[in-house]
Amino acid sequence: MDAKTALKSFYQEVGEKYPEEEQVYTTLRGRLRRRFVLAHLARWQGSLLDIGCNRGMYIMAYSGGTRFGVDLSLSALKHAPAGHGLHLVQGDAERLDFFKPASFQHVLCSEVLEHCLHPQALFAGMAQALKPGGIALLTTPNYRGERPQWIDLGVLQEYDVTCDCQEGYFHTAYRPEELAAMAVACGLDVLESGTLEKEVKYAAKIPAAILLAVRALNRVFRSRRLNHYNESLFNWLTLAIYHICHWTGLDRVLLWFVKEGVRSYIIMTKPLSIEIGKEHR
Repeated sequence: MDAKTALKSFYQEVGEKYPEEEQVYTTLRGRLRRRFVLAHLARWQGSLLDIGCNRGMYIMAYSGGTRFGVDLSLSALKHAPAGHGLHLVQGDAERLDFFKPASFQHVLCSEVLEHCLHPQALFAGMAQALKPGGIALLTTPNYRGERPQWIDLGVLQEYDVTCDCQEGYFHTAYRPEELAAMAVACGLDVLESGTLEKEVKYAAKIPAAILLAVRALNRVFRSRRLNHYNESLFNWLTLAIYHICHWTGLDRVLLWFVKEGVRSYIIMTKPLSIEIGKEHR
């Protein structure tokens, strides 16, 4: 089985077994990211395409116009609630040509690019889907040092998720300047790029030390329950430290020492005149 086929099967299983939106968006990272994305959605008016919409958390929060969501996992889409003006489509983020060119005023792509084997194809699809003058927002993990690629299943194993790829599953990261280069290569103009979730850098320091220590200990016991409690403790402590620092105003001081966050983002627009896909012929 080739990697693409194996990953498609993997995400079908993830969509069925793993309640990602319930798990990830209760953590500090998830809450900060959700607040960032929703702030942009609240300012948008017009049709929206949510690439990698999962179970529909963001698309359900959008009230600015017609909503389309696309996801590789049909099982995830089946968990999305029905709503007026909401259209859900199973499809590959790397092949969005099933949409008519210039169909959407806005495109959202949050935490999808890192799973794509051909990231430039996703940018090309966004450029094609956007109307001239339209705006797109994309977020993805940031990294320092060596870029991650294939990683083990981690917490997904607790939900009995499996993957036929020997290396685990594909999960990489991008720096803001790399996102900008891919956007420009597709003819999109970069309005803004940078990092977010900077608060995680100070709030997770002590919890991360505990997390790693317990993980090392659990190599002996290999206990799923201990691993679950360890992850829960990490998330609880990180949130607690963040709230204490925020309430006391200490976060304003700590953020002076944080150069960049753990998440990259880019906001792009499609020029009023552009030959879609010219760079890829």
